[in-house]
Amino acid sequence: MKKIYKLLAAGCLLLAVVSLSSCLSDNDDNSDTEKKWKEWMEAFKAEVAASPGSYVGYMYYQADATSEKADSIEAVWDIVNDSLMVLRNVPTRLFVQKLPESQSSLKEAISAVNTVDVRVKIIYSVYYRSPLFFYVYPEPVTLNITVDGQPKTAVVNFMNFETANQSYGQVMVSDGRCAVNAFLENIVVDKSIVKTFSNYDYVYLNWFGKKR
Repeated sequence: MKKIYKLLAAGCLLLAVVSLSSCLSDNDDNSDTEKKWKEWMEAFKAEVAASPGSYVGYMYYQADATSEKADSIEAVWDIVNDSLMVLRNVPTRLFVQKLPESQSSLKEAISAVNTVDVRVKIIYSVYYRSPLFFYVYPEPVTLNITVDGQPKTAVVNFMNFETANQSYGQVMVSDGRCAVNAFLENIVVDKSIVKTFSNYDYVYLNWFGKKR
């Protein structure tokens, strides 16, 4: 009987040692994980802090729905801070190029505005860096126009990352490259929707360039 107690005692002691060793190992793993995550976040924050500035390049769009060929124009945009981007001098004709001919008066009126700046809210993902990845939430563009002699208010709405998961951007801080994808959602005139776009309408506007 004494031998059995001694064996049980030895077994319990061995189990305690193994458990303690396992806990220490887990603590080491957690400490190492926390250290790596801290290093990652410090590098991530440094890249985000370095991303603001003016970018220049081209904006790509599909003018002809019957062709997959993309046209392009020169473009400028700014990353203002870690939550705001401004797409500069966007031609308003690109908002209405897919409207039917029956709405030619509206197309002409919106195109006559010429260019507008588009404010875009951005949210960086902490899980990506080199390049940074950010979600895109363009703000509506409001235009005061005249259609067939009548004053109208037109609002151009864009899809965002929640409604079109291709609405995102990337920045490579090391060489200054930047890409942004945006998609039209609808056009509203005097609070009535006149056209709703889908992904099949190819109403994308893509920016690609470098920091200057």
